[in-house]
Amino acid sequence: MNKMKRITLESDSHFQPKIAVCRFGKVDDQKVNQIVTIIQECYNRLAPHEVDVVDLYIFERSSTVEAFLAEESRKVGVTSSSFDELFFSMHDAWRGISRIIICLERIRKLPTLAQKAGIRHEVGHSVLHGSPLYYILTIPPALQDLARRFKLFRQYVINMLYLISIAVKDYEVSRLLHEHGYAKDQIAFAKHVLAPMENDRTAWEISEGKRDAEALCLTSYLKLIGYATPFLTNEDSRKEINHYIKASLSFLPKKYSTKLLEETPKIFQQLELDTMNNINKFTQLIVEKIIQPIFEDETKNKVLGDHLPEAK
Repeated sequence: MNKMKRITLESDSHFQPKIAVCRFGKVDDQKVNQIVTIIQECYNRLAPHEVDVVDLYIFERSSTVEAFLAEESRKVGVTSSSFDELFFSMHDAWRGISRIIICLERIRKLPTLAQKAGIRHEVGHSVLHGSPLYYILTIPPALQDLARRFKLFRQYVINMLYLISIAVKDYEVSRLLHEHGYAKDQIAFAKHVLAPMENDRTAWEISEGKRDAEALCLTSYLKLIGYATPFLTNEDSRKEINHYIKASLSFLPKKYSTKLLEETPKIFQQLELDTMNNINKFTQLIVEKIIQPIFEDETKNKVLGDHLPEAK
């Protein structure tokens, strides 16, 4: 893996962070400048904020991104999901500084407006979640209680918390961008993010009838709903966004898709400004309304099972 020399771009604006660019593979200056311009415009609009420095890693190929993230996860000791095929970008702050990662191989597949929206989404994460504290989470009481009651593996509960936390953080970012006038581009990106995927349908078919697998599968869809929820408040976009969300869940049994569509946006809209409090509150309500009823259904098979040790 060839990593080119880091270039730091300065700005005169008080709210413009220094952007340290690292390139992996063939990444030309024109593309770097286009991406940096989008990022700088977004930081200006989201001001005031406390971002001083951001690392921008631009990769030519998705395979290189995946290898890089696997190695970073091993070095830093943070459990990371794979670079989701739906997305061309991501944000982390594992090393104490916000890092935005962009894959050119994937970004080229989207319309220009959706490309800008995805980049702005990561800028929003850097503004709201630019500390390692947002990636080191304590298992909320609601999940601890669920684990003890139904004797769940600890790793299973950690996976569920991870899915819940990224849903909450994505909702917070969409809410921030919506409040600062980004709607048209984010709705264009929602059309891409919420497009039904065959692998989602396959995952559900494998999970159906198994309570542990069903619960985890449904939890994984919260991220998509969280991303879209802030745009349901726009009269002009509500119908369009609802259509996209319904399409993304079209393979689910009606009892689940209806519950997710009716309950989840209301829960997201109760969240305030503190991310950690939001994760705990959202977990409590999602466990109560969506997850626990699955575990209480006696017709579901028990496929996992091991007592969760006392969480710290």
